[in-house]
Amino acid sequence: MGKRLYRITLISAIMGVIISSVFFGLFYQVETKNIEREFQDEINDKALSYYKGLKFNLESIYALKAHFDHNETISLTSFAQEAAYILSRHNKVQALEWIPRVPHSAREHFEAEGKTHYKGYQFTERLSSGEMGLATERDYYYPVFYLEPLELNRAAMGYDLNSNAQRREVMSRAIDSGDVQLSEGVALVQSKDNRIGVLALIPVFDTPILNNREESLRGFIAGVFDIKSIFSAIYRGGEEKEIAITLWDASTPANKSALYSRDLSHRSPGELLIQYRYTRSVMNYAGRRWVLEAIPSRHYFSSRRTHTPWWIFIVGNVCFGLSTWMAFIAAKKNEAMQNALDEKNAQLNNANEKLERLTKTDALTGIANRRYFDEYFGKEFLRSKRESKPLALLILDIDCFKQFNDTYGHQAGDRCLRLVATELERVLKRPADRIARIGGEEFAVLLPNTTSGIVVAKQCKTAIERIAIEHTSAKHAKVVTVSVGVVSVSKLENQTPESLFNLADSALYQAKSAGRNTVRCIKVLPDVAPELVTLC
Repeated sequence: MGKRLYRITLISAIMGVIISSVFFGLFYQVETKNIEREFQDEINDKALSYYKGLKFNLESIYALKAHFDHNETISLTSFAQEAAYILSRHNKVQALEWIPRVPHSAREHFEAEGKTHYKGYQFTERLSSGEMGLATERDYYYPVFYLEPLELNRAAMGYDLNSNAQRREVMSRAIDSGDVQLSEGVALVQSKDNRIGVLALIPVFDTPILNNREESLRGFIAGVFDIKSIFSAIYRGGEEKEIAITLWDASTPANKSALYSRDLSHRSPGELLIQYRYTRSVMNYAGRRWVLEAIPSRHYFSSRRTHTPWWIFIVGNVCFGLSTWMAFIAAKKNEAMQNALDEKNAQLNNANEKLERLTKTDALTGIANRRYFDEYFGKEFLRSKRESKPLALLILDIDCFKQFNDTYGHQAGDRCLRLVATELERVLKRPADRIARIGGEEFAVLLPNTTSGIVVAKQCKTAIERIAIEHTSAKHAKVVTVSVGVVSVSKLENQTPESLFNLADSALYQAKSAGRNTVRCIKVLPDVAPELVTLC
């Protein structure tokens, strides 16, 4: 009897430690998920605050434009007074400028007038050597004529924006839209720490505006914005130890897209928790698309953890110890104790099911993986066949992705996959639609109860073109594109999941063979033999 009780006591003790450990792990994971959700909420709020901060500072050029709209001519004194007043309210704006449209015939007149308020004023441009020199002759000039504040910004006086291809592109967009447009990130020469800024341009027109809008153009109001100065105002104390942040311009090439980056102070190796990386769109406005990427540190998680999992572990062990002690004095309580263990095991099974669900998600992109997609596809196929509902399957492949990785590196490739997955998810509107990453650069989309698979496929293709991820090594295009194979089935008789997948794969092969960045669709019509398919 003694040995039997000893074995029962030992087994009970071991079970107590195991189950308490499981509960410890479960509560630890729940707490980790809550902290991750808190982190994502904080980044969502920060992205919104960044957007509001930029919009607030953009009010400065709208205010200055209103001054020009109400006055046919603006003197240097009037500009300086109005700009100084605006800058007193928007102190994060680096500079405000007036950039008139000057035909070549009026160049001497403008340069002479400029010398009256700024010694040595002339139209300039940046030479191939990197130095500033006299602007070459061209039909029209867009020089910086008025500038506030002048200190620290003198080098910009007289600079002809028409001498720079990037500036011309921003001016062209501003003329076409009639509204403010932002440039890509530019180095601020007046900053001592190589900060990145952006140039905002808004056109000022004579009225009425002619069909050739540029002929009605008086010039541009320009604002120079220091990204770091604007975003540092939106700061939580201690953040430099907790979150690494990078602000990307997704509308520029991958090797030029970082607008603002803040790493952890005194970061040790492995301090950043890459698995919790979170990307959030800041804005798609004024010709630019900005994306905020944030990575939490170990300190961020550790500072928010509680002692609850440890208390559960300790209390669990104490409870099982008491239960074991009570088993020695009351054998009839064994049944109740067994029931308690069954209940705990059921909870453990639930925890294992949750862990299994986690294995069905692609770790890189956050969408479903191949395993989950195959299961979902099988279920939807049987349901559609049983209910005689149509079904559409899309297979998408990123064109020339190996060359992209070879050109930009695997980190850029991973970022490309995440952006593509995010855009494809946005195209899907219905809860039953599913997208999954089924290969390295291959995605699949299942559209139950629909015959419009080619419409969604074209939307997917257009969405990926729209994000304009540069891909200079591709021959068919200079941005990342996808080829899409579609199979649309009205009735699933004489079909299997494998046959549909093979048809979609065949359509994808046709799209690739047609030159890439195309959509090919195979429609299986009702009451038509399988070989009589139409390719569109």
